[in-house]
Amino acid sequence: MDTSALQSANNTQYRVNGQMIEFDDHKISGREALNKAHLIPATEFQLILVRDARTKLITTDDEIDFKKEGGGLLRAFRSDRAFSFTVEEIGQVWGEERMDVDEFLSIWSAPSGSEWVLERSDQPDVILRSGGTISFGPKGVEDIVSRPNHGFEKVTVAVFTTSGTFPGQGVLRVKTSTAISAILVQAASALHLADTSGWIVTVNGQTINQSQTFEQAGLHGDVELEWGAPEGGGGDA
Repeated sequence: MDTSALQSANNTQYRVNGQMIEFDDHKISGREALNKAHLIPATEFQLILVRDARTKLITTDDEIDFKKEGGGLLRAFRSDRAFSFTVEEIGQVWGEERMDVDEFLSIWSAPSGSEWVLERSDQPDVILRSGGTISFGPKGVEDIVSRPNHGFEKVTVAVFTTSGTFPGQGVLRVKTSTAISAILVQAASALHLADTSGWIVTVNGQTINQSQTFEQAGLHGDVELEWGAPEGGGGDA
């Protein structure tokens, strides 16, 4: 997709929310950009300039110079606040609480041989995956960093239950020496599962001993744990 600003003698075109909008001048205010894109009233929108893997909040009074910002695009959100986060320790901003991972990946490409990770001090790394979402809300993501692709000594894992999926965004990356039960404890807490006694874990239809480590269970690479009560079994969510 060509997101470059296209100039002619008397007008300028720039992409706003995926559509190429024609403006009468190459220098306009944030308010004029929103009005021209029929995003009215402008005061109800958060306007974000995206260019060269950087995002910038544009107020209604800020000036946009399309010649200077060539190759970028504008994203507008009907929202009353902006959300801050970092990518590789560089401050960024978004106009709503959630962001599609696919849109994130269209702005930030991970270095070769690496993947994007939601880094949290008190939890395992969560790796971003296409089709998911990132949350910037309360207790949401603050820092996104690139990390080398996991080796044989680590696995990526997601837990699927009838009450939801853990983690809610992406997949966990843990050592193969991690006990499967330790991940299930985290899943139960995150999904507010009241009683999982008697639940079983299966991978590709095969029952797994949850007291074992991933290595002991012979699980490597990308692991999807199906966790729930056996047919006719108990366990209330």
